[in-house]
Amino acid sequence: MKLIRINKDGSMVDLELKLKKNSILPQLSKKSLSKGNGDICELYKWCYAGNNIVCYGWYDGDTGFENKHELIPNGSSSFLDENSSEKLLFGDLFLVCYNNKDKILDYCVTDYAEYYNIVFEGFDSCSENDLTDDDNDNDDDENDCDKSSLNNFIDDDEDDNENSDSSFEYLSNEELDIDENEY
Repeated sequence: MKLIRINKDGSMVDLELKLKKNSILPQLSKKSLSKGNGDICELYKWCYAGNNIVCYGWYDGDTGFENKHELIPNGSSSFLDENSSEKLLFGDLFLVCYNNKDKILDYCVTDYAEYYNIVFEGFDSCSENDLTDDDNDNDDDENDCDKSSLNNFIDDDEDDNENSDSSFEYLSNEELDIDENEY
């Protein structure tokens, strides 16, 4: 079955394991690259599209092992009081999908991303780290823009110069060529 591991840095990977409901916790613990304190346990559960998405992981851990991912809000938990989107969790987290008869279903990062976008209504928090090389390529395109479009912002109309502040002098190009400063 496919499931998702959310690494402590917030990145996600699809894993393929032969999971059985009664032996899932030891299998997930073995696949963890980063762990919290104590044993792995079921943390939160969400119902979506007739299935249950269950998050397994650690709710306690050492400084530096905090998981950076913000889970979907309003997950139900049998022992945690904090909202799933606000609770500080540790080490790697695992998301496993069950149908209503507790049969494990394939669940991939793309499936979770779809659910996440629905819950957050397509909200995307942008940061400098989210920029890709493709985004940076646009900078060159912007610099190559038609120079005549810049002229739309420059007003060379001499009539306006007559109405401008009289304390400001307009210099001709000839006057700029002569440097009268003493060095």
